[in-house]
Amino acid sequence: MKKTVCKAAVLLLAALLCILPLGAAAENDAPVKNIAEDSVPDASGIGAAAVYNIENETFVYEHNADAVFAPASLVKLMTAVCAYEALCDRLDETLTVEYGMISAASGNQVGYYVGETVTLRDLFGGLLTRGANDSAYLLAYAAAGGTDAFVARMNEKAAALGMSATTYKNPTGMTAEGAATTARDAVRVAQAFNEIDFLTSISGSVQYEMPATNKSPVRIIYNRNALASRVSETGYFDSRVTGLNAGSTTEAGYYAASAVGSETLHYLIVVLGAEERDGKNLAYTFTSKLATYAMSGFGYVEVIKASGAVCEIPVELSSTADYVTLVPASSLTLYLPLSTDISTELTLSYRLEHESLEAPVEEGEVVGVYSVSKGGELLGSVDLVTKNSLPRSEFLVVLRAIENFTKSVFFLGTLAAAAVLTILYFVICAIRRRRGGRRTSQHRYRAR
Repeated sequence: MKKTVCKAAVLLLAALLCILPLGAAAENDAPVKNIAEDSVPDASGIGAAAVYNIENETFVYEHNADAVFAPASLVKLMTAVCAYEALCDRLDETLTVEYGMISAASGNQVGYYVGETVTLRDLFGGLLTRGANDSAYLLAYAAAGGTDAFVARMNEKAAALGMSATTYKNPTGMTAEGAATTARDAVRVAQAFNEIDFLTSISGSVQYEMPATNKSPVRIIYNRNALASRVSETGYFDSRVTGLNAGSTTEAGYYAASAVGSETLHYLIVVLGAEERDGKNLAYTFTSKLATYAMSGFGYVEVIKASGAVCEIPVELSSTADYVTLVPASSLTLYLPLSTDISTELTLSYRLEHESLEAPVEEGEVVGVYSVSKGGELLGSVDLVTKNSLPRSEFLVVLRAIENFTKSVFFLGTLAAAAVLTILYFVICAIRRRRGGRRTSQHRYRAR
């Protein structure tokens, strides 16, 4: 009797452990906190900005990310992408400059001569280092036969990338009525650009050497993006920046799109409509601040350890133990703010496929799922598995078989039939005895 009571208590306790939430699972889901507010850069003087982590496809910072701004120099990211898609197999072909091709160019230029023959590769070099507008127009002619057709292609590409708030009016980014974009859209084209090594490598180089042509000696074209180049000692150089684009217009302000990263994490940072304050280009300074914010504040955090016990589940038909411990099949690492307090900001919960197991149980047997969520949103999960093996007890198997047999319809029917037959037997016997007694009485009466 004692043993039966103890066994029942253990089974009840194990069941409760699998039903109740872990201590780490708070009743009220707490949102994942951002890193300390004092580490978030002050965005005063910045029109819009966004920081996007490439590996985890997530924005870690947004400031007016959906506000509409002129696209300005960031247009050249799309110019480069569309031109490369059309010309990537023809980079060593040449183009002879005609006046009509470059007559609309103003602002930054390489200074090509009418009648000059240049390679398509060198046009990309001028576009991506100096931000040369004459290179942009020449690439438009080489890729689509003219500016209008090329701009139409740019807008088609923007739609394909999901840049719903963006409209291009020219391939240079010079001020044009109706041209528009957002920081969120700028990240999308920056990502498309960054995926093309040819473009990124040129945009991150200190200079581009353009070979001599029929009209010009060798040109050394220095990168005007002060984040990626040390040609002039501006104090903006940031060794974490691997490329992309920067520029400005009088009407729109200062812009920068940058790729930064470490060995494991890479980011795209865009800044739009920044001001100049105290002689400082805020698009540059804010980019560096955002790079520090992202690279020092976010990373991979182990939220589930493979060795930690989660709960216990009852086991039947084993004489070794009445339950088995469940553990995560593997650890789980998530990309989060490094300041995340797992015990208070995340919810850990589990779901079991069965209320109990039946021996034999194998080590590593999957019996459920262990999940991590935040504010009701699932962040990740791993399998829940048995920590050890439990053998089957053949004696308990026999007892189970006997128990099941005694509860079967056949057994109960047989038992009922036997009972009926037994009762019937006694009834018949009683009737016979009564009849036998009557006959004896009658015989004695007659004998008198």
